[in-house]
Amino acid sequence: MAKSAKAAGEGSFEESLDQLEKLVEQMESPELPLETIVEKYESGMKLVAACTEKLKAAEKRISLLTKKKDGSIVEGVLDESEAAPKGKKAGRGAPDLLI
Repeated sequence: MAKSAKAAGEGSFEESLDQLEKLVEQMESPELPLETIVEKYESGMKLVAACTEKLKAAEKRISLLTKKKDGSIVEGVLDESEAAPKGKKAGRGAPDLLI
């Protein structure tokens, strides 16, 4: 089995996701021996963990831009409670989001 130049999870999120997709394609082959499938599965699980960590890090960096009534823009950190308010009706008291 050929090893890639980068260890599992190194590089960008997109590179890790691409590696994971390639592993899945390879694992779908009915001709692979069980031991090879298990090795690819282990590599895939490492890639999944790396992608999850990268997503968590990205979530921490996301900023939410809001527009006040006076037209000024305020930057704040995206908080999980703000992302999915519970028990409140949508649109009430919520600032307009700039996309």
